[in-house]
Amino acid sequence: MRGSSGSRAGGRVTMGRAPPDGPVPAPPAVAEGVGTYAFMQTQRGSDDPVGYDPCRVIEVEINPDGAPAQHDALVDTGLARVSAATGLRFERVGTTGRRPSFDTVSPRRSPVLIAWATLDEVPELAGDIAGLAGSVSWGQPGQMRYVTGTVALDRDYFDSLGPADLPMAQAVVDHELGHLVGLGHVDDPNELMHEDSLQRWTYGPGDREGMARLGNLDC
Repeated sequence: MRGSSGSRAGGRVTMGRAPPDGPVPAPPAVAEGVGTYAFMQTQRGSDDPVGYDPCRVIEVEINPDGAPAQHDALVDTGLARVSAATGLRFERVGTTGRRPSFDTVSPRRSPVLIAWATLDEVPELAGDIAGLAGSVSWGQPGQMRYVTGTVALDRDYFDSLGPADLPMAQAVVDHELGHLVGLGHVDDPNELMHEDSLQRWTYGPGDREGMARLGNLDC
């Protein structure tokens, strides 16, 4: 995300509309064709998106090193919003010492990492990039699924924000979580997934339609 672009130790916080052993939650009904959306990755020979398995809980770990004081609220709010838009279920499973890296990735299933990073760790945060996110896909061609992912948020950028900038900080987190579950950038400034995201701080109609598709995949 340009411009403005899990955790509680010893406890678990589940976000979603059904327990892990319950029925698969359906994404909400949304208006179609009103906005603009794009996917990070599609299945070979199809416009069907690659996304997370909706029958699995997505576990999330946070590295709180360098995180802002309000990081718990930012993450909780962001995960709740993505869960409501997709029907996907997230569970914060603790803190971690892992640090973000986009150079080497493993296709093994592991908790999603959310961390506040420095430019030395994630050079892609240079310039006006406030965050970076993506997920690792695995599976047979045409049946790819995301199995884990990383959200790296610019530590210096978040340190520069004051209490009045909380909506902006939340917009950055929400934007990057949109990438995490599979949304790509769009050219429409009326969507939060616009690359610069300066005109909107909440998900737009296209964002919501794309997220509903990502949550409506087969298990």
